[in-house]
Amino acid sequence: MQTMLRVPALSAISIVAVATLCSNSFNAAAFTPILTPTILSSLPNKRITSIDGSSRTGNPPQTYNTEKIKSHSRIIALSSTTEATEEKEETVKKSIPKLGNNGLYELVTKEDHLALVEANPDKIVIIKVYAPWCRACKGLAPKFVMVSKDKKYKELPLVFAEFSVQHNKDYVKSLGILALPSIMIYAGTEGLIENFPCSPSKVPILKKKIAQIVNAKVDSTTYELKPVVSNKEEETVPCIKRPIKGVGETTELSVGNVVVSQKTMDDLRNVCFFKDLTDEEFSSLMAKATYNTFEPGSVLMKQGKPGSQFYFLDSGEVEISVRGAYQDPLTTPDGYLGAVVNRLTKGNYFGERSLLTGQTRAASIRATDKSRCFVFKMEDIPASSSLSGKSNPSADRLAQVNEKYALDDYYNIDLMTKQNKDVNVATQIRGSVNKPESIDIEEEKAVGLVAKEDDGIILCLLLRFKLLRHASRCIDYIKKTAVTWGEQGEMNRRALLVSKLTQGQRDEFTQVFDMIDTSKDGKISFSELKNILETIDDNHTDEEITQMINKADLNDNGNDQEMTKAQFMGLMAEAEFYYLFQDTFQSLDRDGSGYVQAWKIDKVLCGLRDLISDDRMSVIDIEDKDLLIDYETFSRMMIGSL
Repeated sequence: MQTMLRVPALSAISIVAVATLCSNSFNAAAFTPILTPTILSSLPNKRITSIDGSSRTGNPPQTYNTEKIKSHSRIIALSSTTEATEEKEETVKKSIPKLGNNGLYELVTKEDHLALVEANPDKIVIIKVYAPWCRACKGLAPKFVMVSKDKKYKELPLVFAEFSVQHNKDYVKSLGILALPSIMIYAGTEGLIENFPCSPSKVPILKKKIAQIVNAKVDSTTYELKPVVSNKEEETVPCIKRPIKGVGETTELSVGNVVVSQKTMDDLRNVCFFKDLTDEEFSSLMAKATYNTFEPGSVLMKQGKPGSQFYFLDSGEVEISVRGAYQDPLTTPDGYLGAVVNRLTKGNYFGERSLLTGQTRAASIRATDKSRCFVFKMEDIPASSSLSGKSNPSADRLAQVNEKYALDDYYNIDLMTKQNKDVNVATQIRGSVNKPESIDIEEEKAVGLVAKEDDGIILCLLLRFKLLRHASRCIDYIKKTAVTWGEQGEMNRRALLVSKLTQGQRDEFTQVFDMIDTSKDGKISFSELKNILETIDDNHTDEEITQMINKADLNDNGNDQEMTKAQFMGLMAEAEFYYLFQDTFQSLDRDGSGYVQAWKIDKVLCGLRDLISDDRMSVIDIEDKDLLIDYETFSRMMIGSL
């Protein structure tokens, strides 16, 4: 008896990014039709090849004979010139994942994902990445299916699938997925071109992106993918650059310059990094600034490039993308900017982190709409601003940050330490629950409850154990994240983290350094590092330790094999904050999935997003409360080590 295989017609997506599937708060008028009239016009009854090698005309699902499909596969394979190509064709055909009842290809394993992408070199593949237990994923599920069934895209080369993170966490992380649910879009042989979190409220953004991709990648005559053009994204030169002429009631553009409204000028004056400037310094800065216009798709900043400019967004929208440390540079396309972690609109600023630390850009910024920005060169910024690289933030600036993020209440560890001490003292004063009266120290001495002098030895041992634990966590962090400590930009970034430590923490870390630095020369040598590693964990050879130091010590190229106290303190601070976040988030992750709901993270952090720039917009957007966040990556983003 012949086996019958039912292959439904491929689904499609809406041409216009409308808000029919989103929350009532979405403004549908903000989205305009993206597809050209040519593609919008009546589509012919064109035959399109399905991923199984068959063809269709857009009619309802048809029933195919399995043997005929296999025969067709063999015909395709025989047309190749080598036996290897034939085997590859047959392997791909056999490994294609099954089509679910909802019309989406169900990807269960890494092999399913690779097979689907490989089987569609001539199509746009749209994959929803989800977790079965994720509330936001469940909310997106029916909307994604409805999008996939949109008849307006029926004749276009689109393939829809869903990929479960269950049993695939490490592989999904290697794909650069930062939150669930997320959408990944592949454009044929060009590979991955989009990766962004997509909660139910973000469906209009999904539609808009797909429409833009169809316009850019699909031929309007043949409805097939255009040939791949080398697209190594670089920073885009603005299409228009205007000097600032003066201040007026409204912002007015002319061919040669721009007049800035008083309200916009006030907004600029209130940017935290400009608050410390005098009126004369601010006026001089504005006279040197430019008003730049960028077309949609322009790359304003490229991750890994040196930073020399600060941007204030006056109109339009840009998105922040990050290429993670887990992605394979050999298989990731050059033009892929990374996972979209946030979007910025009018009144937001960006580019400050690189200026503060001296590091290369930590993320890429791409315009999604026509955008206009005020651009300030680092060399033109007065020395009284921390963006100049010539001074540290003022006390007023730090106080403003503390007030903005409620750091005085939630992140003042000195205050917490004092409060804990006060509680202990109060407990001694009032006694315990079982003994409510005040504790009489003389009485305690009489019954032998007060520590004897000999017990000081035990306390010293306990202190040493605590210091060893600090050192162990630092070494574990170095091994886990492959950090560097000789590069100046990294040292500057870590210096900012050290500044956020309490005095008690600094004192403890200094004691750890002194414990390791047995030669007392102010540096940790190879032999001293080896000794502490053997004390903590004796499973390290000299070669392994040498490789770790050589890889990390970029400044000295591993010749001296030493770590300064400043470098050590920076690493200790980075490890401390990393494990603080990790331990906190793990306590919220009862299932050990590696993900935590966004609202829980937001509640714990109380709005704090970034320890480096104190900016709530520079790290992944967690405003969609039901999103599941990969908190290990999120932790590294917060301390700037990703």
